[in-house]
Amino acid sequence: MTDRDQRTTGAPLALLVLYTLFIAAITLTPQQLGTGPDTLIGHALDLFAAHRETSWLTYERVEKLGNVAMFIPFGFLAALHFGLRRWWLGFVFGASFSAAIEIFQGTVLTQTRFATLSDLVTNTLGAGIGALLGLCCMAAWPPRRTRNDTRRELAAV
Repeated sequence: MTDRDQRTTGAPLALLVLYTLFIAAITLTPQQLGTGPDTLIGHALDLFAAHRETSWLTYERVEKLGNVAMFIPFGFLAALHFGLRRWWLGFVFGASFSAAIEIFQGTVLTQTRFATLSDLVTNTLGAGIGALLGLCCMAAWPPRRTRNDTRRELAAV
Protein backbone atom coordinates (compact mmCIF):
# COMPACT_ATOMS: atom_id res chain seq x y z
CA MET A 1 0.00 0.00 0.00
CA THR A 2 1.13 3.54 -0.59
CA ASP A 3 1.64 6.14 2.12
CA ARG A 4 -1.66 7.78 1.23
CA ASP A 5 -3.61 4.52 1.28
CA GLN A 6 -2.30 3.52 4.70
CA ARG A 7 -2.91 6.85 6.35
CA THR A 8 -6.23 7.86 4.96
CA THR A 9 -9.59 6.49 4.25
CA GLY A 10 -12.38 8.54 2.77
CA ALA A 11 -12.89 10.62 5.91
CA PRO A 12 -10.29 13.38 5.29
CA LEU A 13 -11.43 13.79 1.69
CA ALA A 14 -15.12 13.88 2.63
CA LEU A 15 -14.44 16.43 5.38
CA LEU A 16 -12.26 18.46 3.01
CA VAL A 17 -15.07 18.60 0.43
CA LEU A 18 -17.60 19.65 3.08
CA TYR A 19 -15.25 22.25 4.52
CA THR A 20 -14.50 23.60 1.04
CA LEU A 21 -18.24 24.04 0.48
CA PHE A 22 -18.49 25.80 3.84
CA ILE A 23 -15.72 28.26 2.89
CA ALA A 24 -17.35 28.79 -0.50
CA ALA A 25 -20.68 29.57 1.16
CA ILE A 26 -19.03 32.16 3.38
CA THR A 27 -16.81 33.81 0.76
CA LEU A 28 -18.58 33.42 -2.57
CA THR A 29 -22.04 34.68 -1.73
CA PRO A 30 -22.93 38.30 -2.44
CA GLN A 31 -23.71 39.15 1.19
CA GLN A 32 -20.97 39.43 3.79
CA LEU A 33 -21.47 38.30 7.35
CA GLY A 34 -22.99 41.06 9.45
CA THR A 35 -20.27 43.48 10.49
CA GLY A 36 -22.33 46.45 11.65
CA PRO A 37 -22.47 47.80 15.20
CA ASP A 38 -25.66 45.86 16.04
CA THR A 39 -24.30 42.46 15.00
CA LEU A 40 -22.58 39.80 17.07
CA ILE A 41 -19.21 40.87 15.66
CA GLY A 42 -19.95 44.52 16.47
CA HIS A 43 -20.89 43.68 20.07
CA ALA A 44 -17.79 41.51 20.48
CA LEU A 45 -15.56 44.33 19.18
CA ASP A 46 -17.21 46.77 21.61
CA LEU A 47 -16.51 44.33 24.43
CA PHE A 48 -12.87 43.98 23.34
CA ALA A 49 -12.47 47.76 23.11
CA ALA A 50 -13.81 48.22 26.65
CA HIS A 51 -10.92 46.26 28.17
CA ARG A 52 -7.29 47.31 28.07
CA GLU A 53 -6.06 43.73 27.59
CA THR A 54 -8.15 43.18 24.46
CA SER A 55 -8.38 46.71 23.04
CA TRP A 56 -5.80 45.77 20.38
CA LEU A 57 -8.42 43.50 18.75
CA THR A 58 -9.72 45.87 16.10
CA TYR A 59 -12.01 44.83 13.25
CA GLU A 60 -9.08 44.62 10.83
CA ARG A 61 -7.08 42.36 13.16
CA VAL A 62 -10.06 40.13 13.94
CA GLU A 63 -10.75 39.81 10.21
CA LYS A 64 -7.15 38.83 9.47
CA LEU A 65 -7.05 36.34 12.36
CA GLY A 66 -10.38 34.96 11.16
CA ASN A 67 -8.99 34.45 7.65
CA VAL A 68 -6.00 32.57 9.02
CA ALA A 69 -8.23 30.47 11.30
CA MET A 70 -10.70 29.69 8.50
CA PHE A 71 -8.01 28.09 6.31
CA ILE A 72 -6.19 26.08 9.00
CA PRO A 73 -8.70 23.18 8.81
CA PHE A 74 -8.53 23.31 5.01
CA GLY A 75 -4.75 22.87 4.97
CA PHE A 76 -4.91 20.25 7.71
CA LEU A 77 -7.52 18.10 5.95
CA ALA A 78 -5.77 18.46 2.60
CA ALA A 79 -2.46 17.35 4.13
CA LEU A 80 -4.15 14.32 5.70
CA HIS A 81 -5.74 13.48 2.37
CA PHE A 82 -2.50 13.73 0.40
CA GLY A 83 -0.40 11.90 2.97
CA LEU A 84 3.03 12.21 4.49
CA ARG A 85 4.98 12.52 1.25
CA ARG A 86 2.73 15.14 -0.34
CA TRP A 87 1.50 17.05 2.73
CA TRP A 88 2.73 20.32 1.19
CA LEU A 89 -0.10 20.13 -1.34
CA GLY A 90 -2.39 21.30 1.48
CA PHE A 91 -0.50 24.60 1.38
CA VAL A 92 -0.54 24.77 -2.44
CA PHE A 93 -4.24 23.94 -2.73
CA GLY A 94 -5.06 26.42 0.05
CA ALA A 95 -3.20 29.18 -1.80
CA SER A 96 -4.88 28.23 -5.08
CA PHE A 97 -8.35 28.09 -3.53
CA SER A 98 -7.78 31.46 -1.87
CA ALA A 99 -6.61 32.97 -5.17
CA ALA A 100 -9.73 31.62 -6.91
CA ILE A 101 -11.93 33.17 -4.19
CA GLU A 102 -10.24 36.55 -4.50
CA ILE A 103 -10.48 36.47 -8.31
CA PHE A 104 -14.18 35.61 -8.11
CA GLN A 105 -14.82 38.35 -5.56
CA GLY A 106 -12.87 40.86 -7.65
CA THR A 107 -14.59 40.04 -10.94
CA VAL A 108 -18.10 38.77 -10.20
CA LEU A 109 -18.99 40.08 -6.75
CA THR A 110 -17.59 43.58 -7.20
CA GLN A 111 -20.75 45.26 -5.89
CA THR A 112 -20.66 43.67 -2.43
CA ARG A 113 -17.24 42.03 -1.96
CA PHE A 114 -13.66 43.21 -2.11
CA ALA A 115 -10.72 41.19 -3.36
CA THR A 116 -7.62 41.99 -1.34
CA LEU A 117 -4.04 40.82 -1.33
CA SER A 118 -4.11 40.66 2.47
CA ASP A 119 -6.94 38.09 2.32
CA LEU A 120 -4.90 35.98 -0.09
CA VAL A 121 -1.86 36.19 2.21
CA THR A 122 -3.75 35.41 5.43
CA ASN A 123 -5.76 32.58 3.86
CA THR A 124 -2.56 31.07 2.45
CA LEU A 125 -0.84 31.44 5.82
CA GLY A 126 -3.72 29.57 7.46
CA ALA A 127 -3.56 26.76 4.89
CA GLY A 128 0.19 26.51 5.45
CA ILE A 129 -0.23 26.30 9.22
CA GLY A 130 -2.90 23.64 8.77
CA ALA A 131 -0.74 21.62 6.38
CA LEU A 132 2.18 21.76 8.86
CA LEU A 133 -0.13 20.61 11.65
CA GLY A 134 -1.26 17.75 9.41
CA LEU A 135 2.37 16.81 8.78
CA CYS A 136 3.11 16.87 12.51
CA CYS A 137 0.10 14.65 13.26
CA MET A 138 1.03 12.15 10.56
CA ALA A 139 4.62 12.04 11.79
CA ALA A 140 3.59 11.69 15.44
CA TRP A 141 0.99 8.97 14.87
CA PRO A 142 2.11 6.22 12.54
CA PRO A 143 -0.47 4.54 10.33
CA ARG A 144 -2.56 1.73 11.76
CA ARG A 145 -1.52 -1.72 10.77
CA THR A 146 -4.08 -3.85 9.03
CA ARG A 147 -4.40 -7.63 9.05
CA ASN A 148 -3.13 -7.75 5.49
CA ASP A 149 0.05 -5.87 6.50
CA THR A 150 0.66 -8.36 9.31
CA ARG A 151 0.06 -11.33 6.99
CA ARG A 152 2.50 -9.92 4.42
CA GLU A 153 5.15 -9.43 7.07
CA LEU A 154 4.67 -12.98 8.37
CA ALA A 155 4.78 -14.42 4.85
CA ALA A 156 8.04 -12.55 4.18
CA VAL A 157 9.69 -14.12 7.23
